[in-house]
Amino acid sequence: MVKEGLFTTVVGSFPLSNNEENMKKAFNDEINIGIDYPCYPQLIGMNYQFLSPLAKFIDPLDEIDEKFFLNDDFRIPDKSVALEYGQFMVDFLNEHPELKSLIKGTKACLTGPFTLASEIILKDKLAEGITPVIFKEARAIMEGWIVDKLAEIMKKIGKAYSDMGINIISMDEPILGLLVGRKVWFHTEDFIVETLNKALSGIKDLSSVHCCGKISPKLRDLLLQTDVKVMDHEFIDNESNFRIFEKSHFENTDKYLAIGTVQTKVAPMKNGEIEDYVEKIEFLKKYIKKAIDLYGKENLVIKPDCGFSPLKNTFGEKDGYKIALGKLTNMVKAVQEIK
Repeated sequence: MVKEGLFTTVVGSFPLSNNEENMKKAFNDEINIGIDYPCYPQLIGMNYQFLSPLAKFIDPLDEIDEKFFLNDDFRIPDKSVALEYGQFMVDFLNEHPELKSLIKGTKACLTGPFTLASEIILKDKLAEGITPVIFKEARAIMEGWIVDKLAEIMKKIGKAYSDMGINIISMDEPILGLLVGRKVWFHTEDFIVETLNKALSGIKDLSSVHCCGKISPKLRDLLLQTDVKVMDHEFIDNESNFRIFEKSHFENTDKYLAIGTVQTKVAPMKNGEIEDYVEKIEFLKKYIKKAIDLYGKENLVIKPDCGFSPLKNTFGEKDGYKIALGKLTNMVKAVQEIK
């Protein structure tokens, strides 16, 4: 098997307000910076992006003040939601064919069924008999049949994006880091593997799962059992993850390890300038070479730790976006110099 690793992408979010002008600006900047697989700029919360439109098609799912409540069983909608984000990339590249030649492909970020279910609060008869654990109230993630239906919904969306020609389709599943540690909450290990496989099964090219935070050996092993092609994690803010993975996990497989290479959650410094928050190219080259030595460049994807949306609250849109672009620029330059 021949794998072409050491390509670059992003997790998804940017520190910008959600409007078409900012979508175009950020996507254009991703391409011109040299990102191999630019993602549509995710300028809206990853759960809200899918649950809000689903609430319009699923009668028992109510949206109240950007919170979501489910009070009864439901039928899976015939219509897939949130496809406009993938269509944005298709249209943009059709309108700018000169930019299409600069990239290897495109990426879309979806939200996984476990994380979506963790945001849905159960009401009425669905909440009866459930003792809340971890959460303060009964949540959909505690009921396997709801998680399974959400996996079916995301499978249809993933297939629709794949049919658009999008190359990497990633399911954001940050909740898995909480669910799977020394023990597994709410579900069996087999159920987690089967559910992720279902959610990813409509994707033709590179499926991906993004789990941030510290990865436990059990979660690593579950993800290795799935059909996912790209295991996407934070490393620069969770360096313990370097001890979790081994080169043997990716040799003679079709799987890649996506390494978080620049910080996305940054604390402000007194009198700090934009460049103070941007990792230097020489530092990034050493960091990436460390990953190459450990895992082999053919098995690696280089990307930021997580999304850049936290920079907006910390620095504001203008400076937060400048910091994000500076980080991506140096990340790409470091990879190019290594190549």
